[in-house]
Amino acid sequence: MALFVEIMTPNRVICSKEVASLVVDSVLGEMEILPEHRPIIALLEVGSTRLKLPDGQMETIATSSGILKLENDRVILVVEEAVNIHGLRAAMTVEHAKTLAKEALRTTINQGNLEQNELEHLEARIRAELNKRLQK
Repeated sequence: MALFVEIMTPNRVICSKEVASLVVDSVLGEMEILPEHRPIIALLEVGSTRLKLPDGQMETIATSSGILKLENDRVILVVEEAVNIHGLRAAMTVEHAKTLAKEALRTTINQGNLEQNELEHLEARIRAELNKRLQK
């Protein structure tokens, strides 16, 4: 058994997928929802929605206040704002790595230890490696 979850803001759908379970921050406290849960409507606080995927992995989405409706193993969360934390962390890590790599390359060039064509080759390798890591 599984739940189908949709998380949406007024502007877009953030998440639409099947999950094994989810945990939300409601105004009455943390609430876990499993398949075959009775129908419910709940007010959500600013916090996070933790999704347990069918393969056992966890995904966390930061959410603003909103409302949750559950009926027939279908969960709909309507919130003002939502951000997938995993994607945000990965993007921040990649941007940080790119910045550090570029700074190191500039320092090496400024010291006269690297030619311009070597720099272009290294930048291409860095981009390829970062893209490979993002796809994992």
